[in-house]
Amino acid sequence: MKITLEMSKGAYEIAKDIYFGKLTRNEGKIKINGVTGMNEGSAQAFITIFLAMMNGEEYKRAFNNETNKFLLESIRRDFGQESFNSALNAVQKHINYYSTLGKGNLSGLQQIVDELRGSLVQR
Repeated sequence: MKITLEMSKGAYEIAKDIYFGKLTRNEGKIKINGVTGMNEGSAQAFITIFLAMMNGEEYKRAFNNETNKFLLESIRRDFGQESFNSALNAVQKHINYYSTLGKGNLSGLQQIVDELRGSLVQR
């Protein structure tokens, strides 16, 4: 099932509740499934990626570039520059990790990171 931007928008709001401790990861996964129709496995991955971005940590699962860009822009808007920098660092770690798998590289995602890093310089 393709993860749509609408699904990601709904999942993001629920992932924020998990981040703030209002829901457990399991409760959030079930709620994302119910609200957006995203399957629970993808919902779990979405939560993991969002929390990794917030903590600046490498993650292994991948989402489409539209969702990644949405997450980065939303984190900048909702959590500020420091969290945005952590999220960019997490995505870069993910790109670096993926390049070691022998499945190619994530050039589209790298372009998004470079573009958003560039917008930091221009601000």
